[in-house]
Amino acid sequence: MVTDKPHLMIVMCYLEGMTITAYSPPTQSLVKPGEVQTLALSWLASFGSPRTRQAYAEDLRNFTTFLEDHDAGGLLEVSRVHVDLWARSLESAGYAPATRARRLASVASFYAYAASVGAVSSNPVSSVRRPKLPNYSPRLGLDLTSAPPVVKAAQRMSSQHQAIVALCLFTGLRVSEALAVKGSDIREEGGHKVLEVTSKGGRRDLVPLSFGAARLLSGVLKLNGSGELLPNLDRFQVLRMVAAIGKEAGLDRPLTPHDLRHGAATCALEAGEPLHRVQQLLRHANPMTTQRYDHSRDRLDSSAAYGLGLALGGGA
Repeated sequence: MVTDKPHLMIVMCYLEGMTITAYSPPTQSLVKPGEVQTLALSWLASFGSPRTRQAYAEDLRNFTTFLEDHDAGGLLEVSRVHVDLWARSLESAGYAPATRARRLASVASFYAYAASVGAVSSNPVSSVRRPKLPNYSPRLGLDLTSAPPVVKAAQRMSSQHQAIVALCLFTGLRVSEALAVKGSDIREEGGHKVLEVTSKGGRRDLVPLSFGAARLLSGVLKLNGSGELLPNLDRFQVLRMVAAIGKEAGLDRPLTPHDLRHGAATCALEAGEPLHRVQQLLRHANPMTTQRYDHSRDRLDSSAAYGLGLALGGGA
């Protein structure tokens, strides 16, 4: 445990992992140990979206578990060195840069909140280096060649499989958003059949339902009426169901729920939809996020490697 005496940070790094044998003076905690849980709950309560609260709580729990596993003291007794080691442990565990960046942002948000209410004297995450994210999505997702077999595969499966494809591929919903959809969220608006979705930050958005999406949803609507369209499912079950759809479709790699949402963007762009409309469909606050999907395939199609191959006489 952390003592009152200052220590130097000594890290034993090995290929198979890392251990902390001592650690530096902690960020000064200005609250009693029993008040830490109240502080964390108050921080989570400051976010309007239940999904945001759940994701941030999981990230903070992951960090707390790391501290406990390394006997590094309480949540308000850490310093930057502990955060740096946690970040490296996430990298060693194979987490994607985007996941690591999100977890660091979550923990940074907690300490910023703690500092704002006088619970700590400084934010130990503020100077920690964040993973560099590429300006394109590392996965290509589905395109207009691979997406139709996925739709046909889902049509040969259960109504829940069809609903997942309708919500994530046809309307570009995130898994958490799809799991929250109720039959009562679907209605007529200005001559369009629309789905009211709770987006990031708790914002309510209207997403048009195409004829194809509505047809794929008809089965779960008959079963569940105005209730949840995908009851008794969690994100891990959806992950397995989507993988089964990909296998049924004969894809050469595992299909993930994000591939469906990514495919919504890629297919719409390939179909000639302008970027700003695709941004509206996916409800991205920043158009650069949508462009990451567009650039993923374009950077391959227009790669200089093909011209170089021709110039060198080896063919494209």
